Amino acid sequence: MLAPLNVTNMPASTPAISREYQIKAAFLYNFTRFVEWAPNHFETEESPIVIHVLGNNPFGDELRESVAGREVNGRSFQVEFVPTLADSRKPHLLFVPTSTELLIEGVIEELHQHGVLTVGESETFLQMGGVITFTLQADRVRFFVNRDSAGDANLTISAQLLQLALAPR
Repeated sequence: MLAPLNVTNMPASTPAISREYQIKAAFLYNFTRFVEWAPNHFETEESPIVIHVLGNNPFGDELRESVAGREVNGRSFQVEFVPTLADSRKPHLLFVPTSTELLIEGVIEELHQHGVLTVGESETFLQMGGVITFTLQADRVRFFVNRDSAGDANLTISAQLLQLALAPR
């Protein structure tokens, strides 16, 4: 079961990567376990789940390590760090750090048309139409889910994940 993680209790794997991003990397993996994409979103039944991180990489090796050797519904993972949205070709999950939010302004609806699970880090991102956004509350990484945006992206979010999400303000 996916549960909120306490930032202060997480061991650091590398000093360069903050505990916050270690936790967010784990959440990204878990989101793929509790989100269902439309069947036609994958080219084949063996196609990997493609995760793109837009702009600067805040994860170091942590995100790749968190999905290495793992599978969800028989699918492996492919993680790519893309400097611009033009470099991002049909990911299944797009992580948008706060510093790159403006790069997707005005194109988030197009991402939804392609069935992309968009994950960001601010309330602004959620208001822009992002599907999931992280927030910090009392040293805990938590998240909001925009159900309307998930529906627009033809994504099915499990009830378990929705129960763990914070209620929108």
